[in-house]
Amino acid sequence: MSQAARNVREEQEKRRSGRSNGTQLVGIVFLLMVIATMAWGCWAVVQWMSDPQRLPLSRLVVTGERAITTDDDIRQAVLSSGSPGTFMSQDVDVLQQQILHLKWIKQASVRKQWPDELKIHIVEYVPYARWNDLQLMDKDGNVFSVPAERVSDRSLPMLYGPEGGEKEVLEGYNSMSSALAEAKFTLKTVSMSERRSWQLVLDNDVRIELGRENRTQRLTRFIALYPMLLKQAPEDKRIASLDMRYDTGAAVGWAPAFIDGQNILSDWTQQQSQAERQ
Repeated sequence: MSQAARNVREEQEKRRSGRSNGTQLVGIVFLLMVIATMAWGCWAVVQWMSDPQRLPLSRLVVTGERAITTDDDIRQAVLSSGSPGTFMSQDVDVLQQQILHLKWIKQASVRKQWPDELKIHIVEYVPYARWNDLQLMDKDGNVFSVPAERVSDRSLPMLYGPEGGEKEVLEGYNSMSSALAEAKFTLKTVSMSERRSWQLVLDNDVRIELGRENRTQRLTRFIALYPMLLKQAPEDKRIASLDMRYDTGAAVGWAPAFIDGQNILSDWTQQQSQAERQ
């Protein structure tokens, strides 16, 4: 190939290379513009959604069975760290922890529903017994606090015991209450001391001392002994307590018989009527 031909060919290759480089440069610039546009668009959308004037969480829906919790409780818990944010900015985990600060709530779940709704589902502890007068206990032995005026069931059994003994006292109550119920007794109070000594009170206010040992055997002995003692009780006396902490028998505490207020009122009314007729 002659020198002239080679020169022509080299010139053509340079032109093609120049056009190719130019095309690549234009492509790169276009790609950068697209990426910049998308980034700006995303930023603008986030800013728009974070704007408190746009997509504010304005609706609150609470679900779950509630015997204690009021709508105002939930509202105050949600607002405890300030007004709710927007749909995008609000952290539902933070709201969940705020709601769980209500000591009678066992579980809480919080989720957002587009575009402005906050949905909260709660599960309360269900009161099963009173614990040391100041708290309540559920059937699993979990202790929790509730404002006193919201406890509607005044017939809950009263359990007492040392800190950390909740489940042991509950187990004792369940087993002894079941045994007594079969004999038509109703257990009202169970107390366990630091030394693991047991004391019971029935719904007729009879106190039973069981002590630390042989709790089941002593309770069985009480169930058999109590009806016999009732037959032997004087008319003006009632059984106030039984101390079962003996190998055989029991120590009986007597008290004056309860006064039947209804009968006294009836007698007084009859006397008044007779006096008026005379």
